[in-house]
Amino acid sequence: MKIQSRIALFFVSLKILFHLVTAQSLGFHRDELLYLALGRHPDWGYWSIPPFTGMVAWLSQHVFGPSLFATHLFPALAGGLLVWLVLDMVAQFGGGRYAQILCGIALLFSPAMQRTASLFQPVVFDLLFWTLAIWCVLRLVNSQDKRWLLWLGVAIGLGLLNKYSVVFLVLCLPVAAAFTPQRRWLISPYAAGAVLLALVIVLPNLLWQWQYHFPVVHHMADLKANQLDLVKPADFFLDQVLMNGLAFIIWLPGLWWLLRRPGPWRLFGWLAVLTVLLLLILHGKGYYTLGIYPVLIAAGSVFWEKQLTRVWQQVALPTLLALCSLPLLPIGAPIFPADKLADYFAWLGMDSVLRWESGNIEPLPQDYADMLGWPEIAALVDTAVAKAGGPQYCLVYGENYGQAGAIEHFSPALTAVSFSDSYVLWAPDTLAPQVQTFIYVNDEMGDDVQNGFASIQKIGEVQNPLARERGCSVWLCREPWGNFPTFWAERVKEVKGMLMQ
Repeated sequence: MKIQSRIALFFVSLKILFHLVTAQSLGFHRDELLYLALGRHPDWGYWSIPPFTGMVAWLSQHVFGPSLFATHLFPALAGGLLVWLVLDMVAQFGGGRYAQILCGIALLFSPAMQRTASLFQPVVFDLLFWTLAIWCVLRLVNSQDKRWLLWLGVAIGLGLLNKYSVVFLVLCLPVAAAFTPQRRWLISPYAAGAVLLALVIVLPNLLWQWQYHFPVVHHMADLKANQLDLVKPADFFLDQVLMNGLAFIIWLPGLWWLLRRPGPWRLFGWLAVLTVLLLLILHGKGYYTLGIYPVLIAAGSVFWEKQLTRVWQQVALPTLLALCSLPLLPIGAPIFPADKLADYFAWLGMDSVLRWESGNIEPLPQDYADMLGWPEIAALVDTAVAKAGGPQYCLVYGENYGQAGAIEHFSPALTAVSFSDSYVLWAPDTLAPQVQTFIYVNDEMGDDVQNGFASIQKIGEVQNPLARERGCSVWLCREPWGNFPTFWAERVKEVKGMLMQ
């Protein structure tokens, strides 16, 4: 085995091992509970994402079970595969052992790379497919073998089956190629074949979207109104600097090196610039650009290998990168229990890390707070169901998909409904006549619920002060003023009609 292969295997193994060791430090993330639910409803599409994550969730639960460790296995493996691809990029850029070691350290200590591979979300697979696509382009550039265009089409097709944000790569790649001699590939028959392959792969999802009146359009409109319009350019650029941590000193010279090169590798520098500009114009979240950084980190590692000619310089850079990044590890991955993490962030004193989407500064980052409180919600619901006489007599409703997902995951005998995200697709149109009890899960009592039942009993609420769901309550609502199944049929028809028109 070549020394470069042994170096790559070492970093891939270290990456996977790190995430498996920390896989159970906290609990299930809010979004993970939704994506596990997708695996229980296999389909060619869902409300906010294409089917790939649901497919992986189905496979994970059927092969390895529903445990927290099993849920985090596939993200860890995806993170390891990404490391292998990037270290091969180093070799494709002409880098040697030192560049691979420097690149491996930068990838291991990048907070963004750590966070994505720590959670079962589409983001880690999105990052992987972006990297796979760019790796195919690099192979194409170096080999001049146009058959790599076909593999590029496969990578893009799979990426579109996972997350529609691959469209940004699809838009920027041909424009970046137009700035280089590679523009001739745009009219190649192989390029047409790549487009055809990508379309064939994503076609089942497109047909699903058409069948359900393109719910992704509604989802993107909500996302734009509630999140994207709030993204400020300054925050967007700050994310570019901070999200990979000290790897900034690797990828920024890498971008400069690519743009300054007279050869075909300049394509990747233009691709990075165009991607950042496009997402800035579209008010994208900062992390939407994450897919362009692996190739920049690979290029920057090669740049430093060529610049650092003295042994002390070669030792100093990776040592500085690793030692200065070690104290920041808890930012990228939850390596401690929740209370220890809260103590750490209080000591760190970085408000930017603790600022939630609401703008409030909290004891834990929002992702970590989203991994707490879910078993308590399920336990309270179990108590409410028992008081109702059993699940056949009640409807369990969670106001958001995390609550509904938690109920179904931790109390698998129960079925929860919600009008949040993909749960709206699965909401029953009718209820059995004996269902006259409503179990309501939310952080506040809604007026329509308050006015709909003569008897409302609060069962309890989440007490964990570090949980984002703290204060979330479970109410047992009985003695409806009218016929509850009739009311539900009218309500669900109204909601689905508005969302799917």
